Formats: sequence, structure tokens, C-alpha cells
Amino acid sequence: MTTGEVIRRIRKSIGMTQSELAALIHVTQPGISQLEHDGPAIHDVRTLRRVARALGVPLDILVVEDEEEAAVKRREFFRVGALGAGSMAVVGAGTSRAAPDSASGSTLKVGAADVSALSDSVNQIHDLDLVIGGDRLRAVAAAQVRYAQHLLNVGSYSDAVGSDLASVTAEMMVAAGWVHYDSGDPDSAGRYYAEAAQTATAADDGVAAAHALGNASHLMVNRFGSNTAPDQRATQYAQAASRAALKAGGPKLRALMALREAEAHGARGDRAEIAKAIGRAFRAYESTRGYDPDWVYLPEAEMSGVSGKAYMRLGDYAAATTHLRDAIERSAAWPRERASWQLHLAHNLIQDGDVSQACSVLTGTLPTISDLASARLQKRLDETAATLRPHAKVPEVRKLLAMWAYRA
Repeated sequence: MTTGEVIRRIRKSIGMTQSELAALIHVTQPGISQLEHDGPAIHDVRTLRRVARALGVPLDILVVEDEEEAAVKRREFFRVGALGAGSMAVVGAGTSRAAPDSASGSTLKVGAADVSALSDSVNQIHDLDLVIGGDRLRAVAAAQVRYAQHLLNVGSYSDAVGSDLASVTAEMMVAAGWVHYDSGDPDSAGRYYAEAAQTATAADDGVAAAHALGNASHLMVNRFGSNTAPDQRATQYAQAASRAALKAGGPKLRALMALREAEAHGARGDRAEIAKAIGRAFRAYESTRGYDPDWVYLPEAEMSGVSGKAYMRLGDYAAATTHLRDAIERSAAWPRERASWQLHLAHNLIQDGDVSQACSVLTGTLPTISDLASARLQKRLDETAATLRPHAKVPEVRKLLAMWAYRA
């Protein structure tokens, strides 16, 4: 089995297309095709390292120094089935795993470099989701979770590496949960978040626990868009996330979890608690205490946008419009985020009775949403179009519905 054949087999086993792999390692689809047919790049270790990270596999099954040894490693890899590993073994800080893999009779050594590679993959998934949406990343993220679980289950590592590995596995689960949510699969997202929270707690990682709990709260608040019923658990999860972030997180993490609280309070219509949570968020954002990991995505646009959503829940449409317009202006570099804020603004304007202005906003963002692989945004657009249909006599509404019908 050649290196190209190994890459092709692994890629197909996790349901990834050549184009998706190309996007992950920053090459063209024909470049992946050449790679899988053992083209010149198959001898470039830098390229193979990027491929290994994108597919979530050990580099040593791709890099070949000795053909016979490589063949043995590859057969063993596929026999063990690293991409289809079973349930996760919970590993806490101060707990090491030295037992060999019972299926193979061999020991998989895990070091700091493996943890670093997984951490890079987490950041890459988050970055790509902001640009292309979650639909194209589900298989990648799920495969990376399985790979991280495989390392936890059968790996041999030190106490320190074991703790870090459990933490990064929790973060990978959160990333997988987010892309499943973005691609319209909230049930899977919820399962990933729950498992991430358990894994982070076992590893005594307050940052990862805050991330998982905060995202779980966000899912509860936004699962059915503006029609989501108030859920006391969303508030409890967000408050637990804030407590975890307060102990271990940096300015942006603490601010983000306070915003999650504001969202949850907004769903319940609690104006006083919204104001308190937003105030805490902005104070934390301006703080310098603590360290934020790379995955914490909280530009000023997000601060404004989430605040706008909370006010919209309260029916304070003027305040919501101000915050959401600010979010749109500040998110030009992130197509998916900008489109999401534009959809929220349009919904807010419809709620406020200004359907003409709402259609003007949507007309500008329709081409962008059509290009994004985000089932969540596509569904929200379809629901908004259905809401506008009774207003078809308004010229701006007719224009938008015609564009929407042509796109469909």
C-alpha cells in the first residue's frame, strides 16, 4: 500500500472529499488528487505533516524511510481501526495510562507533539468554520474526536501529557459540537458538548469546562431560533460556565461566558439580569487578568452582536438594531459571521414592523449565504422568507422573495 493509497483510504473512511482535505492543508483539489496518486509532493515531509494533522493520524504511517517497516505500521494502524475507536476513557490530571492496546499487543506512545498537533487542529476547525460554515467540516471534526479518544484509550503517556491530552480532547469535542450545530444537527452538538464537559471536568480544566458549558447554554437558547422556549437549564449552564471561567480564564473567556448568561436571561425576558451580565462582559473584556487560549473567538463584533440578540429577546428593537449594525460593520473579514448578524438584524427589523428595511438587509446578504455551507443559516433564511411572504405586496419583499425563489 503506497502513501497515496493510505491517504486516499483514510480520507474516504471519514467521509471527507478531496476538496475538503485541500481546504484544510491549503492546496488545490487537483493537488490532493496528485498526492493520492503518489505525485512529487508525496516526498515532501512538510506536506505529509499537514495531511497527517488534517486527517488526525500519526505522521509515521505516511512518512516512509523503510518500506517494510512502513507496511507493518500501516497494516497495524488499519487493523486497530484508529478512526473508529470506541468509547473514551476518562483521564484526569495526575492519572497516566501505560497499558498497551489490547487489540494490537503494542503500545502507542503519545507525547507533547501529538497534543500540540491536536490543538492546532482545534484552532483550524474553528477558523475554517468562520469562513466556510460547518457543513463541510463535520466529518473532519468527528474524525479528529475519534482520533483523540483513541490516543486517550490506548496511548502510553506521562501524567502531564495525559492531562493535556484530556484537555485538548475536550476542546476537540466542543469544536465538533459547534460545527454540528452550525450544520443543522443540534442533537449531535448536544452530545459532543456533554461529553466535552465531562472530559474537561475529569481533567480539572476549568477553561475547557467553561467552553463546553457555555456552548451547551448557547445551544439551548438558540436551538429553534427565536421560537426557542425559555429553559432554566440554559441559565444554570451559563452561570456554571462563568464560575469556571472566573477561576481559570482570561478576559475574553470571562466576557464570552458573561454574554452566554445575557443570552440565557434574554430568553427568559429578565431585563435586569441581562443588563448585569452585559456589564460584566464589557468589564471583563477590558481586563488584563488571565490568559485566553487561541480558540477564544471574541472580537468586538461578537460583543455587540450577542448584546443585540439579548435586547431583541426583550423586545427592545431599537437597542438591538444599534448593536447588530455595529456587529455587521465590524465583521467584514468573516463571511459567515457577518451573514449571521445580518439575518439577526433582519429578524429584529421584521419584529419591529420594518419589513422594507429588513428586505434591504437580506438582499445584500443573500449571495453570501448561498455560498456558505451552513445548514443553520440556510434554515434561518428560509424561515425568514416564510415570515415575509404575507407582506408580498411590499416592493422590497417581492424583490427578495423572487431572489430567494431563484436561489432555491
